[in-house]
Amino acid sequence: MIKKSLLSAIILSSSFSAFSDVTIKELSVSEQLIPYGFEQEFQNNLDFFLDGVGVDQKAKVPYDTIFVRDGIVDPQYYVNTTEIGFYLNILVEAHKDGSNHALKRIIETLDVLLETPTWNGLYFWPYDIVGGKLQPTEEGIVPAVDNANLAFSLAGVAGAYLDSKNNREKEVVKKVEEIIARQVEGWYKIYDPERGLLYAGWSAKDNAPLGYYVDRKANESRLAPVWAHLVTKGSEKEVPKTAFSDMELYTGNYTIDERNYYPMLTWDGAYFQGMLPSILLNERKLIPDYSIIEDMTKMQKMHSEDNNIPFVSSAATTDDGYAAFGINKISEAYVRFGHESPGEKTGTPHATALSYMVNPWDAVNLLKTIKEQHPEIESPYGWYDSVDTEGKISTKILSLDQGMMIGSFLSPSINEKVDNYLKHKGYYEHVVEMYQSFTPDSE
Repeated sequence: MIKKSLLSAIILSSSFSAFSDVTIKELSVSEQLIPYGFEQEFQNNLDFFLDGVGVDQKAKVPYDTIFVRDGIVDPQYYVNTTEIGFYLNILVEAHKDGSNHALKRIIETLDVLLETPTWNGLYFWPYDIVGGKLQPTEEGIVPAVDNANLAFSLAGVAGAYLDSKNNREKEVVKKVEEIIARQVEGWYKIYDPERGLLYAGWSAKDNAPLGYYVDRKANESRLAPVWAHLVTKGSEKEVPKTAFSDMELYTGNYTIDERNYYPMLTWDGAYFQGMLPSILLNERKLIPDYSIIEDMTKMQKMHSEDNNIPFVSSAATTDDGYAAFGINKISEAYVRFGHESPGEKTGTPHATALSYMVNPWDAVNLLKTIKEQHPEIESPYGWYDSVDTEGKISTKILSLDQGMMIGSFLSPSINEKVDNYLKHKGYYEHVVEMYQSFTPDSE
């Protein structure tokens, strides 16, 4: 007869050994998060995040870019931390759907982050993936944007397990808090008290801040001053709320078919610049007048339908380069300063997917229409990154864009988990206060 204590030890040992050498060859999330009528397409894009496809099994992180040609995957061995954050959010949903392997991978990926070289706790951009480790590049750029995106993603990861009694889930929270605690000094170092704004980041190579600021609310970087304030609040080196409220915001003014539109202007007219933060924060609830987002979305939809392409945003070119595509009418650079977008005739599926957070029904119908018009957009491991008005399609799939596509559909759950963390830390009321300033500036 085996004693109870010995039996427990055997069971525990078997449980932990079952987690060793995890390979993730399938992923699923709750059916409630998958758009009706888009199940197969959702799964196809989720499959990008399988080991050996878009994820390096040894390094436990996604590749920034893969090429898929004739069904063969050609990964590019580098990554940025926004991509890692979205990957972790996806793994949380997979674990909540019953995958113990996903929980093990969350812990492994957090361990990778804890072991990765940083600057004052903040992560570099990008990292080369070398021998299963993340190595900074020679440029030594420390971006505010990617560090903020990662921080909010980590908040969502921790927010999923705050009330757990499970030791492994409690371990997740502990690792997240350790990563966040290391970064307080770094966030203050990239704040310029004279200008009252965050620098866009730091150059470790030059030992100096980058030469521009996070100064626009209609930008994917806007979460940086929010997080910088929250994580430094109450310390001797607090980044003030004005680092967010003093950022500028502009809207357009158009009359189309006897209806007035006042779209939020992103700098390049790229849709992701306006929408990426909403994957992490429920901005529909936070922004005082959400119609500026709705009007931006409606103008993207008009352009999409007129040109038979997805929404326009920064993406791969159809010859596998990369460009900051945007629509001039909703570009601050064009409307205020006359600088034209690199192109309005190339669309990217992830941008249309981002509109799911504004109008789910329209987004799914538009995505299905794009697939009907351009069936070759679908690879075996997710949708290719771009298609133009001539029907040419990239062979690139980008982790960031796949993360935004899947993240858009998962956003109700991610938002809830981030809110849970912010409320637990006493941060949420400060986020609400900062977002009261999310109103257009007059010329």
